[in-house]
Amino acid sequence: MIDPADSRTLPLQKPTRVHFTTDARIYTVVLDQDLLGDWRLTQSWLTRNGKRGGKSQLVESFAEGMALLEKIAKNRLPETGQMA
Repeated sequence: MIDPADSRTLPLQKPTRVHFTTDARIYTVVLDQDLLGDWRLTQSWLTRNGKRGGKSQLVESFAEGMALLEKIAKNRLPETGQMA
C-alpha cells in the first residue's frame, strides 16, 4: 500500500513462481496479483530447440490459482522431472 490513508489501494501479494524441467522443455508458472486485485496464472515454456510458448488466465482466487499450479506441475512432471 502506497498511502496508509488510501482505502482503495490494496497491498500487492508477492508472486508465486515455480520453475521445472523435463527432458523436452523448461517451464515457468507464475501466480500473481495485478493492481486491480485480480489473480492471474501465467505459464511459459522453452523447448530444447529454442521454441517459446505461453498462456495466461485469470483465476478467481489465490487458492484456485495454487490448485491449478499444482495440477499443471503434476501433469507436466514425469517421474524423472525435476522441480526447481
